[in-house]
Amino acid sequence: MKNRITNNEGFTLIEMVMVIVILGILAAVAIPRFIDLKGSATSSVGHGITGALAGQITMLHANYLINSTSYTGTQVVDSIDSSNIDNLTIDAAQTQITGSVDGNNFVWTYTARSGFTAAQVAEDTGF
Repeated sequence: MKNRITNNEGFTLIEMVMVIVILGILAAVAIPRFIDLKGSATSSVGHGITGALAGQITMLHANYLINSTSYTGTQVVDSIDSSNIDNLTIDAAQTQITGSVDGNNFVWTYTARSGFTAAQVAEDTGF
């Protein structure tokens, strides 16, 4: 019995199987959470553009109130930094703004406030 191996380095087969099972369970729980990240990112892009449009409308309307200047939807769209947005445009009736980012299309409704000639509201309706 003196030939008995006293070096107990390494893992047993059961330990290795348990690690693989635990990693499999973690992957089964984590993977579905990360699959929908693209949809969430697309929605966030739309909301970010909405914030930019609303901020620009607010600034132009403040200028309208202070200096009695007028503005149109075209001026709002032209003043937005659209370097990452494809085809940010407003239709001829000045009521609908459209744009796309990475193939995802967005639509905003642009309406005039009652009593003002200047447009007031951009609402996200396309995502």
